[in-house]
Amino acid sequence: MKRTFNQTAIALTMTLVTACFAMTQTARAASPAEQAIQAASANNQFAFVMFYRGNDAATQKMHGTLRSSLSSRQDAVIVPVQIGDVSEQALVKQFDATRMPMPATATVAPNGAVCSVFPRRVTEQQLAAAIVSPGQTQILKALQDRKLVLLCAQPTAGAPVPVGVQQFQADKLYSNRTEVVTVLANDPAEAEFLTKIGVKPGQPTPVVAFMAPPGVMVGTFNANVSFDVLAEKLAAAGKCCDDENCKHHQSASSKQPSRR
Repeated sequence: MKRTFNQTAIALTMTLVTACFAMTQTARAASPAEQAIQAASANNQFAFVMFYRGNDAATQKMHGTLRSSLSSRQDAVIVPVQIGDVSEQALVKQFDATRMPMPATATVAPNGAVCSVFPRRVTEQQLAAAIVSPGQTQILKALQDRKLVLLCAQPTAGAPVPVGVQQFQADKLYSNRTEVVTVLANDPAEAEFLTKIGVKPGQPTPVVAFMAPPGVMVGTFNANVSFDVLAEKLAAAGKCCDDENCKHHQSASSKQPSRR
């Protein structure tokens, strides 16, 4: 059975906003909400985009929770978006917001990754958890761009990326769709995230966590992991390519439990 990367943020974002943040440049002028998101990105802030239909009690409560939770933070801004506003239809469509239970808040990282989506209601604890570490934002963005991710938790700054990871990234079959993310294993900002994905903080040697879209944890490995092992594990997870007729896809599917 395939082991999945059980981060709530990834599960929500990939379900509700699948291709949401492949932001394309168009000739049209950015809407007020889009400008606010762009300004937040430029200021290295998270944008909490609150979609709502009307000024009902649920909307007022969500907006109140956002204000009370985020007003004292310098790394977050609130961007209200009324889904009937003609000027905001491109953004509404981008998030497929008309299909979300209203009100709903989406958390957008400075790099454009969608970290979480909260339909109907949200708590202060959820909002605090939505502001994720730099390493996690890089991984979320890469997975949402449908890339393979090799996270290298390094013992020291400047430590070389494991050879097997370098070879995998350079291989012609994977080079265009692989992103290598490096973090310090002893970085306090990354400790919670690393623990959640099964990487013990403070390891004396590099640890490699291999992930595939939409949020599949292919495995964790030590610094000696080879190119062949990474490729074999990826194939076993059915994520070696996008061809649904690929024998590895079929093999992986045959291992899944039947649904009754």
